[in-house]
Amino acid sequence: MTRPSPVNPALARAAVASFLEMPEWRQKIMGYGWRLESIDELTLYAVLRARPLNDRIEEYTVRLACDYYPTHPPDAKFVNPETLEYELNNDLNHLPKLAAPYCQVHPAYSWDHPYRYGPQLVCSSMTLGYYFSNHSPTADQVWEPGRHTIGSTIHTIHRALQSAHYSGRHVK
Repeated sequence: MTRPSPVNPALARAAVASFLEMPEWRQKIMGYGWRLESIDELTLYAVLRARPLNDRIEEYTVRLACDYYPTHPPDAKFVNPETLEYELNNDLNHLPKLAAPYCQVHPAYSWDHPYRYGPQLVCSSMTLGYYFSNHSPTADQVWEPGRHTIGSTIHTIHRALQSAHYSGRHVK
């Protein structure tokens, strides 16, 4: 499988702006209680809630880098909500333990080649890292521009956080 290439920045910016204006996704964002903000024209972050565990509701911040969008999904990375970054040795507690068949989190993935958004991998065909990590999606899993949007990525992560495959926060 060939690795994706970045999209022309003007096209990517227009696609992100178009997503942010889509009425159906604006409704879903409000309905699910997600908080979605722009860091810049190609980077968003979403704050998502996980299902309650032991009467605790946890929130997680996901940074979405959209420089390959819309031809490929955004890169998704759980980050420290204060810095909007992820440092392996310092920010592990900002990652959920997710082991859904369609969405898993690897705090430090063993990339066999440089990946600018590593070391973390949110492993799902709805995230860019999946296409750089030697995974091969089936025909029904592959990202389809026009059918899938940034919202598809956020919804996949949200669904995993709400599922029985979520087992709390990582701890240092």
